[in-house]
Amino acid sequence: MNPARMLIFCSFAFACMFVAGCQKRSTTLNQVTGKVFYKGAPLSGGLIVFSPDVNRGETGTIAFSKIGPDGSYTLQTADAKGATAGWYRVTVASLSSTSGSYETPVTSLIPDKYRDPSLSQLQCEVKTNRDNHLDFNLD
Repeated sequence: MNPARMLIFCSFAFACMFVAGCQKRSTTLNQVTGKVFYKGAPLSGGLIVFSPDVNRGETGTIAFSKIGPDGSYTLQTADAKGATAGWYRVTVASLSSTSGSYETPVTSLIPDKYRDPSLSQLQCEVKTNRDNHLDFNLD
């Protein structure tokens, strides 16, 4: 991963962990895995974030994952693997830079609407006491 992309990824992940650390804790985490597809092909790299859906009264913890080269992800919170049960708004970011320089602008590999919680239409429910396999198809 080039330096600019790594800096953006680390900053976003740190922000997620900081916010997650400030929220109400639930002791039960459920395994959540899946794949992210863009235009029918696996999205190669990026970050997926599950934010509790406050419009549905959810107050759980943010969960996130790096997206692998094959589009796969496994959610974790700041403390452990998994996510608390409940409804989530989902955001996805996948950025690219043409060089390894910090001054080089980065561009999004997917439409910006997927990075913005107020614009993303992605949502899902994590269920208790089961493995949750959740795939997302972006267009």
